[in-house]
Amino acid sequence: MELDFNSELHARPSIYFSGPALVEHIALSGSMSPTCDPSHRIEPVKTGSDGVRTQVEFHTEFVTVTRVTPLEADRSVWPTGSLLIDEATQIAGLLDWVFICRLEILVAEKAPSELGPLLSAFHFGDTAASMIGGGAALVCSDFRVGENNTSRAILFNNDLNAYRLGRMVRRVYEIETYRVMALLGLPEARRLTPLLGGYDRTLVELTNRHVSTSPDEHKRLLDEISQLSAEVISAAAQTRNRFGATAAYAKIVEERIAELRETHVPGFQRFGVFVARRFKPAMRSCEATALRLEQLSHAAMHLIDLLQTRIQVEIEVQNAAQIQAMAERAETQVKIQRAVEGLSIIAISYYLLGLIKVAIETADHAGVHIDPVYMLISIPVVIGAVVLAILRVRHALRS
Repeated sequence: MELDFNSELHARPSIYFSGPALVEHIALSGSMSPTCDPSHRIEPVKTGSDGVRTQVEFHTEFVTVTRVTPLEADRSVWPTGSLLIDEATQIAGLLDWVFICRLEILVAEKAPSELGPLLSAFHFGDTAASMIGGGAALVCSDFRVGENNTSRAILFNNDLNAYRLGRMVRRVYEIETYRVMALLGLPEARRLTPLLGGYDRTLVELTNRHVSTSPDEHKRLLDEISQLSAEVISAAAQTRNRFGATAAYAKIVEERIAELRETHVPGFQRFGVFVARRFKPAMRSCEATALRLEQLSHAAMHLIDLLQTRIQVEIEVQNAAQIQAMAERAETQVKIQRAVEGLSIIAISYYLLGLIKVAIETADHAGVHIDPVYMLISIPVVIGAVVLAILRVRHALRS
């Protein structure tokens, strides 16, 4: 398959517009219909007869549908959106879907001198606001989820052209979308917290037992450590992708906040500071949980290695003792064999001399007299011959 890497530079175009507008952004995840081809990642912007433009983007884990509806003029009443979740699922071609987030951004003309009355009219609560784009716009939001699971933000355009405005609006709704996607790892971190505490206690107990356990209990201890290691590795495997995605999404949120180029609005907490202040602790929890899982996995594997090393050393000590015992038995057998060989020399010599004596006596009875001196001479000769014969046999066996 041919890959067009240059297309990646243009994979996420913004919807460029100018003037007052309502931007509706919905993020969903789910399975797509067979007729839907998300390989191109983004569908061309569809423009209606009334100037309403809709864009669909396919991401790795989710799909976003964004609609820009032009407004005639600034208003003191929040406009009613036209993009519903059911319509968004049909536009995206989703069969089974899960709601992620819905954000409405009211793009207005220049910011008023006093934000308080307008924010009160729109029922904004504890609001964060920042000048963005080097003072070219002002964005504010209370980050609260209201009716229809919708959060709201206002962007006052002071000096942004259509291209910069489109990109700035994209940054605002991407901050919200990726923030929510990153937070999907937080329930996993909370679910694993009590389990990790149990794993820690079990690991401490097994480590203490490793120090004092007798060799007879090593097999049972090894089975328990292996069971703990398997549970930790299973938990890490189940959450590795989620925590990895959380870290990636958190990085994108930080980048998008930096791209806003915020400056302070008197009387308000900065937009990015508000997000980071509540967002970063959750990300640190996910990061700490992933790190604890990794450390527990390494600790369990290290404990297994230590126990296996200890078992191997004990086996080697036992083998050395057995080898020493075998060597001692072999040495004893050699001594016994030498003693038997000595006795064999005496026995064989005795029987040979006995035969020679019988032969001399028989010859004497037959009238052939043999001098007894020959009998005396035959004793060392026979013994020497027997010794020489046994030595030759031993040499032949060794060879």
